[in-house]
Amino acid sequence: MAGKRTAGHQNPFRISGTVAGAYFTNREAELARIVRTMREPGAKLLVTGARRIGKTSTLERAVEAVTTAGAAACMADLSTASTPVDMANRILTAANRVVKRGWAMALREHLAHLKLSVTMKPELETGLPSLSLDVSVRDSDPATQEASLAHVLDLLNALAGKRHMTLALVLDEFQEIARFGEQAEWRLRGVIQRHQHLSYVVAGSHLALLDAMQGKGRAFYKLFERCPFGPIAPDHMAAWIDARLAAVGLASQDVGVQCVTIAGARTRDIVRLARKCVDRAAGTRPIDMAAVEAAFLEILDEDADGTQRWWAALTVPQQNVLRAVAGATTGLTTRTTQQQFGLLASTTKTAQGLVADGVLQRTTHGAGYAFDDPFLRGWVVRAALPDLGMVIPATFIASPTDEYGGRDTLSAPRG
Repeated sequence: MAGKRTAGHQNPFRISGTVAGAYFTNREAELARIVRTMREPGAKLLVTGARRIGKTSTLERAVEAVTTAGAAACMADLSTASTPVDMANRILTAANRVVKRGWAMALREHLAHLKLSVTMKPELETGLPSLSLDVSVRDSDPATQEASLAHVLDLLNALAGKRHMTLALVLDEFQEIARFGEQAEWRLRGVIQRHQHLSYVVAGSHLALLDAMQGKGRAFYKLFERCPFGPIAPDHMAAWIDARLAAVGLASQDVGVQCVTIAGARTRDIVRLARKCVDRAAGTRPIDMAAVEAAFLEILDEDADGTQRWWAALTVPQQNVLRAVAGATTGLTTRTTQQQFGLLASTTKTAQGLVADGVLQRTTHGAGYAFDDPFLRGWVVRAALPDLGMVIPATFIASPTDEYGGRDTLSAPRG
């Protein structure tokens, strides 16, 4: 049973939402570049990086820095937008929170002149009038919906110009525009490239899709400067974890190193494991390697119900590929791995599908694939490899990854 924290141990790690202050670390260079872009009229920057690595928290800190300095900046999350109209409304809502009350009225008048139905009502949080395109616009044809998004951006640019200011727009999960087809991408490029009173910082985590969208002959080819967002250096991350533990009076026996080793390169995964270690800390006993391993297994238990349902919905070939990626020591297409894990001739196609779904990622060494989520891999090792008579300590096998420049799988006995 997990130990309980003593009253004096406030957890120094956060994983819910985005983080700031002492919970945020080591993104000074990326933050400075994003802020510079946001302050420059007409500037365009693409921030790319894997999920759970800290992009959104850094983008929010940049918006905060710009607005604190007296300029105008806002951030819209496009991740769940189902139509171009949804994107337009996300941008309208975000902009409405940082510009003066008169903007909403001006936007409403201009949009009405364009024969776009709009609604306005007070926001619950701010009391300011919140403007959005009427829900009926979502039923329009694709060209009309794309035009509505273009009109919103054009009007924001025009209003910023009239007020002799720059409005910085941060668009998170920008790659979602691709779901509406290349015509929508080209229309958006035409809009963005002519704006001189808006600065654009767009960000995304679907790296293959973003690369394709910027390929030669595609709409966003050479439109944006690029800001790759890599993992925090493991030595810094490990030292930061130990320092945060010390700040709340918890003794650490290389906990930072152990968390980075087991959880991999993604910031949120590492912090989740460190947070669980604190939740389990009992009395004044130092947190050691055994405590980190126990915390990892407890996370697997917490996720087990949802993971089991997800696993049951997979096809047998998908399950076998995941077993192989979790436990094989040679590539998926080698005879040894194919025989050991019952892989089919379509294994590569199956693995590529799992990459597209965000379950796996490509590597340049080892089996050629690795799990995106170290806790999912731990569950597969513990729950699904025994089906093949393989027993491997789940906490000893952090996935090989290119994100830290490549590192060996930790050795563990196989049975």
